[in-house]
Amino acid sequence: MNKNMASLLDVLLQQDDYITATQLADILGVTERSVRNYVRNLNGGTANSLIISSNEGYRIQKEPYNDALKSGLLGKEDNLLFVLAFNLMNVREYTSFDKLARQVNYSPEGIRKKVQELFKKITESNLKLKIDSKIFTGIRIEGEEGQKRLLLELLLPLNQITKENITKSLQDLVENLFTQSDIQTESDVLDKVFSSKNVSMDFMVYVKILCHVLILKRRWINGERIVELKADKTIKKYAEYMVAEELLSAQPIVIKDQAEIEALASYLLALPINIPNQYAIPTEEGKKRKISNALKQVEQYYKLPIYSNDNYYRQISNHIFRLLYPLNESIPIFNPYSRETKREYFYAYSIACYLYALLKEDLDIKIPDSEVAYLAMRIQLILLEIEEKAINALLIYKGKSAEAELFRYKLKTRFPNLEVKTLTYIPIEKELSDYQLIIEVGEAQTLQGNNVVHVTRSLESQNIIEIQKTIDLIGTNHLIENMDYYHMNVKDSGAAIKYLLKKSGYQNLCPYFLERESMSSTDIGNRVALPHPFLKGSETSSKVIVGINSHEILWGNQKVRLIIMYIPDANLKVDEAFFNEVYQKTKNIGYINKLIDTSSKEEFIKIWNEKRGNLLCYTIRKIY
Repeated sequence: MNKNMASLLDVLLQQDDYITATQLADILGVTERSVRNYVRNLNGGTANSLIISSNEGYRIQKEPYNDALKSGLLGKEDNLLFVLAFNLMNVREYTSFDKLARQVNYSPEGIRKKVQELFKKITESNLKLKIDSKIFTGIRIEGEEGQKRLLLELLLPLNQITKENITKSLQDLVENLFTQSDIQTESDVLDKVFSSKNVSMDFMVYVKILCHVLILKRRWINGERIVELKADKTIKKYAEYMVAEELLSAQPIVIKDQAEIEALASYLLALPINIPNQYAIPTEEGKKRKISNALKQVEQYYKLPIYSNDNYYRQISNHIFRLLYPLNESIPIFNPYSRETKREYFYAYSIACYLYALLKEDLDIKIPDSEVAYLAMRIQLILLEIEEKAINALLIYKGKSAEAELFRYKLKTRFPNLEVKTLTYIPIEKELSDYQLIIEVGEAQTLQGNNVVHVTRSLESQNIIEIQKTIDLIGTNHLIENMDYYHMNVKDSGAAIKYLLKKSGYQNLCPYFLERESMSSTDIGNRVALPHPFLKGSETSSKVIVGINSHEILWGNQKVRLIIMYIPDANLKVDEAFFNEVYQKTKNIGYINKLIDTSSKEEFIKIWNEKRGNLLCYTIRKIY
């Protein structure tokens, strides 16, 4: 699958509706004919069509896509790098390019390019390894044994391993390095241990563990063993340690080396697996205090009770403590849903970024995007558990008191989070600002405003829709109405941030925006970015600045034209509803293109207000 086909899938996965061939061609920078060819090729490689088409355009089918992804029909890769690295690691001295070429039936010139590619993989994965090269002597891979095993596993295209036949599909990847019998034996060991411990996980995680233990066994039998014991023995308190110990004890050749058990336990801690009764926070006071301080600051900023609520505090603290081991050991954190998490739960992802930014220096750890997304999923669950705050409403009803009370009851049954604190015949003007929502019943319309809804006495369906729309956008309307709007022509994301802040008079916040971008880019897909500052707000009220660039610029891994810049108020009160509103409104590329094509602030606001839905509706995967 070429790069454009992969990009096509990525764009389609971002949509909640159809997208036309013209729009796809524009985003990918290809012709419409190429788009049609990509769709045909992708659909031709699967049992069920990945992409369906209609008069409205194209749309991806998530179920066939997930099946194709897991079965390896998408993105098949050459396993030559794995075999090459395996052969390099089998010799402790230098080996020549000619010898490597003969071992893998490849040309010496081609092997040199593959070694360069291998070096790039090592650099990208931040493993503590290096390829040492000497003229007239050859090359070798240098580094710790644990890091070598991780590299071998990372080089395997695991998505080609199928549920239907694990042993055969895996053996096809590793050629003659492992027999089907070896693979089946190890799979049986994993099944037995995981079953006895009630360990659950995603299929891809199971595949990773299977490959890792196969590599571990092969290296151990060849005499390549881990010898370094961990100084911090609290790792033994985790359920992952007991699982690792049992996995190695259940091998045909029992492995009882303490260093091997600790290394495997650290590896398991880096994976999204569920082990019952794993809830125990180590009592390392220095780290515990630093994590507590960070949670307290995040709570003050986001008003999310992850410090004051004991249950949430333990959930997040335990999660961070568990990840310290693999992070310190340079073990990559595995999260198969990183990109989706950032896109769908951007607010929770932002909170996770802030939390880890506070901990990065205190704990001397480097946080990969996969772990930020992993923590974001846990934070999202907490956001879902917290009850919605009641909306303080005023009901203006000109009629009998009994009828008014009945109407109040109707509102309560249809909108449970609506609290009509005051029911009046004639409102007191100076008290109107005390209410988040004002509902005026009857034909007379004496009040106007973003938080005012006029309804009939019979409360018709259209009235209910209007009330829901207003509730959904409480606290966000003023941001859009008072936003700054600019067209610009800049070359990159940094220049865009600087330009917009300077135009609106917030240039003093530039370092805080750039610091936030350094944690993780704020692109959210569909040509949109939502930049915001790190631990800094405006001197007064919150602010939104919209910028439309004349051409696409690279923002993280996405191409962006629409920049929606958010600045919290002086008290750093972050408006979660606004983040949710932006995400909901940017799921359709056709709608985004309308916003990009606007020529004025008034036109932008009009189109923005066209698309309203239930902005408080979330979905989330079960976390393992």
